[in-house]
Amino acid sequence: MTVEKAKKRGRPAQLLQVAELHAFVEYLLEKDPRTDLQNQVIDALEAEDFNFEMLSEAQKILVKEALKPYREHLKLQLLFDELSKNPRQTEYEAKFIELFHAYQDNQLGVAELNILKMMCTRYLNFKAQKLQYADLELYLSQIQKKDAGKKRKAENNRKYQLGGAVIAAYKELGLNIDTLTPDQVRKAIVGNKRIINKIEKSIIFEQIDMDLDTLYFRWPIFLKVIDKLAMIEYEGEVVPEYIKEIYLALSECKAGKK
Repeated sequence: MTVEKAKKRGRPAQLLQVAELHAFVEYLLEKDPRTDLQNQVIDALEAEDFNFEMLSEAQKILVKEALKPYREHLKLQLLFDELSKNPRQTEYEAKFIELFHAYQDNQLGVAELNILKMMCTRYLNFKAQKLQYADLELYLSQIQKKDAGKKRKAENNRKYQLGGAVIAAYKELGLNIDTLTPDQVRKAIVGNKRIINKIEKSIIFEQIDMDLDTLYFRWPIFLKVIDKLAMIEYEGEVVPEYIKEIYLALSECKAGKK
């Protein structure tokens, strides 16, 4: 009686094609920087002329491990290429393309990258099983809710940081704002900025700008000019001319308020 050898159970060993390994190495060579694992895989494949069966068992494990993200990348790239050809894209497809562009620019975090991969998987399943587009819309609405939540959180953090910066600025100036309301602080900042804008539009300031064409020295020179004008001696006058101008400007301002 012939005893047949028991068939080995489990998934048969994959025979990786040379063409795929060539493309895989080209993909890795474009990466900068590369991980130690990726460099080891490149060296091993090039040493054996891309023949997977010639690799040691340890090297085969390394290659298979490094191939996983490459194949994920190919799946994303192929779907992106397909969707980009569509002249009119659904909201789901447009969102995938938007995320893929960020992925190409290495601007996706781990969470966003996982969303991109999941969108790809769901879309391919959607096409394969001919599901309703509503199934994709439901997942897209979940993504949009998360995006909106992140945006609100970022905006709130920004407001908190700006508030801290305002408090720090007032503290640096030695001004106490503990008794001021937020609206009073806002009005003070806006009022100070408007005064600065008016000064910068004055004849003296504009002349400094015109003659020097430099931002750094504008204010020091303007203040020195004002001080020098106040120090001019006017012969035969009891009241200096600049004092007269101050009183004249004051009277004009009062008249304007009536």
